[in-house]
Amino acid sequence: MVNMRRVFTVALFLVYSALSAATFAQTTNSTLGGTVSDSKGSRLAGVSIAAANTRTGIVTTVFSNESGAYQFPSLQPGNYKVTAKLSALQTQTYAGVSLGVSHQVRLNFALRAGDDEQPLETKIEPNSLLATSSSSPSFVLTEQEIRDLPSQYRNALDLTEITPAVRSSNVAGGRISQVDTTRDGISVNDGRYDNGIYSVNYVSPDLVDEMRIVLAPVDIEFGRGSRQVQLSTRSGSNAFRGSVFWANHNSALDANNWFSNFRGQEPDYLNRNQFGGRFGGPVFTNKTFFFFLYEGQRVAQRRYVTGPVLTAEARQGIFRYFPGVQNGNALATTPTVDLFGNPVRPAGATGNLQSFSVFGRDPLRPGFDPAGWVQKVIGRMPMPNDFSGAGLPAGTTADGCAAGTSTSTWSPA
Repeated sequence: MVNMRRVFTVALFLVYSALSAATFAQTTNSTLGGTVSDSKGSRLAGVSIAAANTRTGIVTTVFSNESGAYQFPSLQPGNYKVTAKLSALQTQTYAGVSLGVSHQVRLNFALRAGDDEQPLETKIEPNSLLATSSSSPSFVLTEQEIRDLPSQYRNALDLTEITPAVRSSNVAGGRISQVDTTRDGISVNDGRYDNGIYSVNYVSPDLVDEMRIVLAPVDIEFGRGSRQVQLSTRSGSNAFRGSVFWANHNSALDANNWFSNFRGQEPDYLNRNQFGGRFGGPVFTNKTFFFFLYEGQRVAQRRYVTGPVLTAEARQGIFRYFPGVQNGNALATTPTVDLFGNPVRPAGATGNLQSFSVFGRDPLRPGFDPAGWVQKVIGRMPMPNDFSGAGLPAGTTADGCAAGTSTSTWSPA
């Protein structure tokens, strides 16, 4: 029993170490630091520096060291009021300090002699780049921009395409497959495929507090991906806030696509409704908060689906071909079939239409599956009615005479 406990303890330690290396390697929290000096430029030690989150009311306090330097190693992204205070000196406050996802901000204080009951307040613009000392160039979409900008599918990641750096298949000159997407410091990319700007979880605009697109991860904290998209999850605050939303996309106002126009088909039908609401607030003021989000989606869709099917001859195991040429559909440069499925001998053919049966070539395969399962499957397959896109069912035929396409409509149950 003792040995089993030791094995379990060691295994638990190894699992924790592995998770710590992968999960806690990155953080979306910000750092804030700087120096404190007097009016003559001399550094001051023991100055109280307080960073107050204006939404949650949470106050974090540090003190300047012997060199007059101070550092907040980890602050939750948000808007802050930062105050430096020392007795017999005038209190100085920076208001409107915006700390974004993984930002590194530097604020220096210069305290003057005077009454500390008459503080000096300096307003900082929320989008000021002078206060940011990160080496990684980036774009930031704020909570208001994410909420107000239109999105066809109500996916916050779609908004990355409006930034100057993202263009189709590349981000700031790099391949989009090399982009790592993180949420609250944890990678949410698909671990198997290189999907680029992608999340395995749906990212509602009402769920994201801020989104940062890192164009060149120079800082050491970025350990994966030549580019990154960092998401920060919305949280509750000292005020009860919420909203409801409903979005509808109906194809009644959509134009028909080229292929449907070519075939004389009606436009596809789509009616998508996305609805829900969010609500957040305090559990204990300045201490504990909650945030709730619900988003539902209902989709009714009907569209034309075109897929390869076997012709009547191919269903019997008989495959036809023109020797010396490759298969070509009715719209190909050298077609081997017309729009109605009739064989057409191309100019490069070295002979007339020929055919062969797949049965009897292998003594172990004299005919159809005796169980009847294959015939049943083929019987459910519709007959071809469109040869404009007829291709090759993999490894089964040599031309368009053996395979066609059947067009039908599909809608969810």
